Amino acid sequence: MKYVFLSIVMTLSLNVNSIFAASYNTLPAGVNMIVFKQVMTSKIESKFDSNNQNDSLSLQENFTSDKLENINSALKIYFKELKAISPEAYNQFSLGEFKAEANAQVSAQGIALARGITDHFTLYGSIPFYHIKTNVTFYQTKRSNLPATQAAVQNAATPTPVSAFVRQLTLQLPETNEQLLQSLVVNYYGYKALGAWEKDALGDAEVGGVFRLTDFSYGGIALAIGAVLPTGDPDDPDSLQDIATGDGQYDAFVESMAGISFFDKTLEFDLKGRYTYQFASNKVLRTINDPNLSISKYKENMREKIGSKIDSTFTVTYNTSSWLNFNTSFIYNETGSTTIDARDPNVKSALEFNSNSVNQWARLGMGFSSVELYKQKKIDIPCELNLSAQRLLNAKNSANYDRFDLDFKLFF
Repeated sequence: MKYVFLSIVMTLSLNVNSIFAASYNTLPAGVNMIVFKQVMTSKIESKFDSNNQNDSLSLQENFTSDKLENINSALKIYFKELKAISPEAYNQFSLGEFKAEANAQVSAQGIALARGITDHFTLYGSIPFYHIKTNVTFYQTKRSNLPATQAAVQNAATPTPVSAFVRQLTLQLPETNEQLLQSLVVNYYGYKALGAWEKDALGDAEVGGVFRLTDFSYGGIALAIGAVLPTGDPDDPDSLQDIATGDGQYDAFVESMAGISFFDKTLEFDLKGRYTYQFASNKVLRTINDPNLSISKYKENMREKIGSKIDSTFTVTYNTSSWLNFNTSFIYNETGSTTIDARDPNVKSALEFNSNSVNQWARLGMGFSSVELYKQKKIDIPCELNLSAQRLLNAKNSANYDRFDLDFKLFF
């Protein structure tokens, strides 16, 4: 369940490049811009796994002996002795089948400020604010087989004190239900209770500068450099359904932007690519030993290095007039595998397993601008508004959702 919600990651980008103008543009010297952004997602109920298959977030598991004996060494000893006492009891042992239904909803607002230092250099900073809701409902779909198991060991021989203890323990096992599992999660493993959960939190702030390298009338090239600051909330190791709003470490990025236009800027093509290096940081993580069993009673302070990120966007814009455009984009995001400095090599292997991710999006948008009308003194407020919707085409180790953006930019 933990890594179901860790896969739900939404990046709220607030770079200063104009939605309506070409991506390589910078602000004129002395001109300021403020950006307000609203992002909403559809209800998140599924995710793409490591094989690029779309799977439901709901989990269903029958807690049989072969599933339980690998949780920890104590259970391994218990089931080894149970099998020795009565193979029949071992084979039919089941605490019942349980189903957990999970979903999430994310919305975000962001604000960015930018200023043209020169006609070719713009400084900017941005920060997002997240509102997140997750919900986990679990219930028992099949009762346990404990009465049959207990009957099988009732008169079984117990030649050793350990086998006698296992027999007595088996006879005293209580009937399972949802409350018992909730108690196990909270009281044994030390996690917060599952259920309805929500939070409001800052995301990671971004600061940077954009350098325009050309003065071509039909196109251009720009370069941006900057940093991402750890102002957001990292993952809570004590919650199985927390969604992080930040990575918990500093990042540095470099971004290139290039574009070309045709037919007096009626048709524009833009390509952006960003490389982000994520620095290592110390974090408290749960020490899981099996990537298929993502809960653990124990925690450890570890050195974590999240993989580098590559983001690219190819956009085609059709300007029907000086104040209206339609645009479409293909977006590609990739994050490399995480490396963990853990004392136990099994913990390291489990935490690093399938930690990379890939996303491919298609986006459609419509933009409005009053900038040219302002230059012609036909309107008093220079601003831009863009509405867009994007759908995930394919992904790996990522949540599946649709995204809707509204951007408003005011120049002064």
